[in-house]
Amino acid sequence: MRIHRKGAGATAVLVACTALAGCTCRLKGPPATGARYYRTLGSLQCTGGGSSPAELAQELRKAGIAVNRTACGVDGRMHAAVCGAPDGRIAVFEIPPEQAGAATALGLQPLATLPDAAETPCPAP
Repeated sequence: MRIHRKGAGATAVLVACTALAGCTCRLKGPPATGARYYRTLGSLQCTGGGSSPAELAQELRKAGIAVNRTACGVDGRMHAAVCGAPDGRIAVFEIPPEQAGAATALGLQPLATLPDAAETPCPAP
């Protein structure tokens, strides 16, 4: 059986694109140096909106919470595909463990409560 180079190259590209299409990184990455908390961005399907991770991090800093790291992500939950419904986008913050109570008071929740959450690239500002 003879494989044409053109066909083999197209197959390799197709396999690579398929593998990368659903690529997300689980939020289990490198060991955290602090507590990991999240907050929904409040964005909606079809319309976007909501807050940016940078805006939410600034709110935390104004409240006296040190933010060691900020990341974008998705909650990993199923969402009905309906315009105007939540899209599952979240901001993830790594904060000092001793400030967890203050973070919870500001509406953040432990990332451990979202076992299927995944980190995604943050959109360009």
